[in-house]
Amino acid sequence: MSQEWPIKNPTITLYPFHLRDDRDEGYKQVAKNAQNLWENLADKVGKEFNINELKSLRDKLICYKNGVYYPEGEGENLTRVKLLIPDGGKTLKFQPITQPDNPKLDGSINALRLQDTYTADVTFCYKNVTMKVADLTRLNPQGCLLPNAIQPSLGQTLLLYAAPAVYNTYRKLADESVKAFVQDKQPASVDFRAEGKLFGSQIFEYESREDDARQRCHILVWLQDNPRTWEFATSTFNFYLMNLLCSRAKIVFVYGEARKNYRQAQQIVGELEKKLRELGAIESEQNRQVKLQKLKELLAEVHTKMWAFAQQVRYLQEDRNTIDTNAENYGEALTRIRGLCIPGDNLDFWQRFLDLAEDKYQRQSEIDLSYLIASQNLFQQSISTVRGMVEIEQVEVDREQMELYNKQEDREKRRDRQLENIIFFVGTAIGGGQIFSAAYPLIKDKPIQWQLDFSLPLHPFFATIIWSLLFGLLFGWLMLGIAVWVRKTFPR
Repeated sequence: MSQEWPIKNPTITLYPFHLRDDRDEGYKQVAKNAQNLWENLADKVGKEFNINELKSLRDKLICYKNGVYYPEGEGENLTRVKLLIPDGGKTLKFQPITQPDNPKLDGSINALRLQDTYTADVTFCYKNVTMKVADLTRLNPQGCLLPNAIQPSLGQTLLLYAAPAVYNTYRKLADESVKAFVQDKQPASVDFRAEGKLFGSQIFEYESREDDARQRCHILVWLQDNPRTWEFATSTFNFYLMNLLCSRAKIVFVYGEARKNYRQAQQIVGELEKKLRELGAIESEQNRQVKLQKLKELLAEVHTKMWAFAQQVRYLQEDRNTIDTNAENYGEALTRIRGLCIPGDNLDFWQRFLDLAEDKYQRQSEIDLSYLIASQNLFQQSISTVRGMVEIEQVEVDREQMELYNKQEDREKRRDRQLENIIFFVGTAIGGGQIFSAAYPLIKDKPIQWQLDFSLPLHPFFATIIWSLLFGLLFGWLMLGIAVWVRKTFPR
């Protein structure tokens, strides 16, 4: 029965936020899916609403060239870039959509790049129309404005503005409006979170709580309670609101990424602790060669895991800095909006989110980083210990190998000397045998007189042996001298 309540002039505005740059691709490098926001707005929203201007959105953006994504067309201004091709206006207005049995629907789009993020202001509105709450489904055909269809990488916010035809039970009307708008197209329920007052009119906040921030449905329902509310909602206010919502989306998304990075880092911590526990078993290894090999393998594995761990720590540091920066940007935008407010306004619900970002998100990131950095220092000390053990074991192994080499060399020298002695003995025996065989016939010619008589001449047998030995010695010394002279004169 409540969905029969009438509302006047409902307007829906989509603020999607999609990363244009990707840190994983490098500094100021364009994300691989950067163009997805414009593709989905053109191919999904444009098709569902049957809006020609939106279907041909690619032809209206400076970041497209001949229908192909061309980010270089945005220029070098990194702060704020208007992406619509200049045509005399800030926004691209749609031709009024007229459908059978439905009132005329107006709309427009403004496309921007805010530093590293693409965003848009896509608005559809019924003017001078009173309709039932249940008919809000017309502003979201087939759920084309929900996160599942838009797929913004940072998340999105939908702002529903309407004037109640009956001025009572605003909260109940806001609940029914969200239910009718979302239909059954959002997997998780979109629940009431907070309320406030802006430019004299009630504003209510709703959000689903998926773990993935990109899938969360964040809706603001602004119900007119002051006839001048729309007058205060100027383009200046809209710009500040867009910046506030962009900062909010980044904080929610990055905090979720920070928690994932922390969990991944914790997993690596567990793996490192498990690997380092193997050190005790390795130390008890008696075989130095085996021990050295195991230490080297352990060091290599720990190095690889430490590299992955250091990456997660770096990502977490970047996440913390991003949260800090966007909390500052959010606070600045909120201050600007407060400067436009009128007496009686209440924006405490937006302030509570800033308090949450500063008190919980920033604090949690600092705690996570402190723990991981302490673990990183401990693991680096452990790596230094393992590296020192590797160096010590390497020295011991080298020393043992050198001792083994020296022993082998000594054994080879002894074998060489033995071989030389054998060769000398054999050579001497052969030489002596040859001398004896040459002198032996002299004994037959003249028998030896074994009586000692110095008056007799030396027997030819003994003379031949003596002269053979003397000649051999002289000839050997001569050959040795020639060899030494040749080596000195003709060195190699």
